Amino acid sequence: MRHILICLALISTSGCVSLASAPKDIAATGNFPPPCIVAAKPTTPLESAALVRTLIDCLETPDPALRDSYAFETLSAILRRGDLDVGTLRALETDLLSRIERADADINGFRGPFAALALAEIARTDRISPWMSETERSTLIGAAHTYLASLTDYRGFSEADGWRHGVAHTADLLMQLSLNPQLTKPQASAILAAISLKAGTPDHAYVFGESDRLAAAVTNLAFREFFSADEWTLWFAGLWPPGDPSRENVFSSTASLTRLHNLRAFAQSVYLSAQASDDDRMKPFAGAALQFMNQLP
Repeated sequence: MRHILICLALISTSGCVSLASAPKDIAATGNFPPPCIVAAKPTTPLESAALVRTLIDCLETPDPALRDSYAFETLSAILRRGDLDVGTLRALETDLLSRIERADADINGFRGPFAALALAEIARTDRISPWMSETERSTLIGAAHTYLASLTDYRGFSEADGWRHGVAHTADLLMQLSLNPQLTKPQASAILAAISLKAGTPDHAYVFGESDRLAAAVTNLAFREFFSADEWTLWFAGLWPPGDPSRENVFSSTASLTRLHNLRAFAQSVYLSAQASDDDRMKPFAGAALQFMNQLP
């Protein structure tokens, strides 16, 4: 996507402003992405706090160099350095939650995936040094569930546009939450419910690593020993219940074949990770995954 980059030499140390251009049909709707302010690398926590709010707007620009390489990587680096106070983190979380709720309003398709990815980084800060309440963590899980439930844009990578990757980015958010020491069993169950929405979708065959990203969150939960072997068996079986009509004549249905492809890839990723861990805690989980694979059509 072409963009106009306005840089003033006299203030080049402070950064420059990029205005993403848009095709005329998009311009007519008024759905321009927000202006992206490209600033110099922050050197103090105060500068970081001032910059991060502008980076959220940059996550919606159609320009992949600004969105992927500049905005997200800069935001991630700031968050991982621990530069931001709780007030700033909470304000960012609120902004991003609002955006993921309005993901469909972005006709370019970047808002939801990158709000989810940025929320994953926010969730990581709470995992490293807790600052959220139990209710706030549940809100994040609920937002991920709602977004996945409504997600119909399965685009991953485009050489022209860069990444969207809504399923994988939301899986990253759930993965960070699955690692949180403060996680409760009801929250773990809610994460599984969210993962189950897309692990075996019949609508799109995953080719950009989505199955592995979804599997990572589930595998992390197995280490926590929230669930018994029987509970894992029931959960896996629920991904494609034996009595589901779509299991009949699988090889004559594109949707059923797609579902089979996705579930097999998901289960294989789970099983291989569990086996490779060589951890006794994973044995019930690995057994349930293997049983599920053996029962697939």
